[in-house]
Amino acid sequence: MEKYILQPIHRMNLKFLFFLMGSFMFLSSCEKDNEGQPIQESAPPVIQGVRIPAVQDSTFTKSTLGTTIVIMGQNLAGTQQVFFNGYQAPVNPAYATSNNLIIRIPDEVPTVATNPSVPNELKIINTAGETTYEFQVLPPAPTITAVSNEWASAGQTITLYGNYFYFVEDVIFPGNVSATDYTASADGTMLTVTVPEGINFDDPTSTKLRVETQSGISAVNNRIKFADKNGVILDWDTRTAWDPARVLNSTWGISEDMSKVTSSFQGITPVDGEFGVVNMPILGNWSWANAKLINFGNNDEGTNGAHIYPKDPVLYDPNASLANFELRAEIAATQPVGELLLQVWQSNSGKDYDTTVPLKNFIKSADGKWYTVSINLGNLASGGAKLSKYGDFIKAPEFRLLLQNPTSETIPTTLAIDNVRIVNITK
Repeated sequence: MEKYILQPIHRMNLKFLFFLMGSFMFLSSCEKDNEGQPIQESAPPVIQGVRIPAVQDSTFTKSTLGTTIVIMGQNLAGTQQVFFNGYQAPVNPAYATSNNLIIRIPDEVPTVATNPSVPNELKIINTAGETTYEFQVLPPAPTITAVSNEWASAGQTITLYGNYFYFVEDVIFPGNVSATDYTASADGTMLTVTVPEGINFDDPTSTKLRVETQSGISAVNNRIKFADKNGVILDWDTRTAWDPARVLNSTWGISEDMSKVTSSFQGITPVDGEFGVVNMPILGNWSWANAKLINFGNNDEGTNGAHIYPKDPVLYDPNASLANFELRAEIAATQPVGELLLQVWQSNSGKDYDTTVPLKNFIKSADGKWYTVSINLGNLASGGAKLSKYGDFIKAPEFRLLLQNPTSETIPTTLAIDNVRIVNITK
């Protein structure tokens, strides 16, 4: 007999909903006493199995929150109470016969997501007694909210952040390549995985990272851009500030001194080729220093063609909202980042626009491991006013990416940065 893991009712099609409504009306006309009073059972309930409402020949022993199921057995018409993992579910006697009980698993039922010691038990009580049945309620399908390093290569270890990483069965990388080495945290919010060989990094349509569990597969999240190389404006290898044969797009700052661009520095190994280095104490109170920033020029036809920003009309529509775009970069540190901020600053139409993010929100260790840091460009503001469209942003003659220390204390810093890019988080 085929086994099923039932999914929540909102995933079912319209034809099934009509079937289910018909089943409800049929059951509501069955097995009520003449006076409309609750049925008094002469024997305790018996559970023989659980099935899908639309399929008679189906059984399963696990299902997700929010699912509508049919409990099969005996003496079910007089069911008074139903418990999933100790949580009482509403019972409608109109949906009960002696041999079938249709019921929905409440979203509030405890699972391993909220209690690792749940009994995985279904209990039914009637006037004559009670019975239990081994039945596992699964948490929702997993969700991926972020990736520690979106630029990682095969053999490197990354961490996926999100929810409901329980009972993981597959981690699928671009090109439909499955990972074989992964471990989920006990609370289901992190999944450490080794990037497998054979990933198709070149196909922009297949850069979707997915996680599959017994509860289902994670939905596509367009904010996740693993292996997506679109929109690079500085990578220190093909786009640098000192080689005239390459695209010149960084005018001063840490790229001014070639000794600050390297492929190895104090325990930091490259994520991809060379990287820029900031190795200095960052003074407090928003102090200024050229050695802690990159300045990008966008208005010198002689050095960079006056267009450092990506302009593909599909991914980078100038009329699209600027909130659809993020500036991202990989950053590694060998000293704690503390309260350091990463700031984007732009001079545009006579006004200075800026926004910041705390580095500690992204950089989880001080061991030279690379992390992807992102800043939403829609947050660029000047006195509360914001830029509206991507086309407004790319008109600016220059912008800067720099470290800021808003505290009064000096923060010693050894930090590497690579692959500065702009990504569209809606496609």
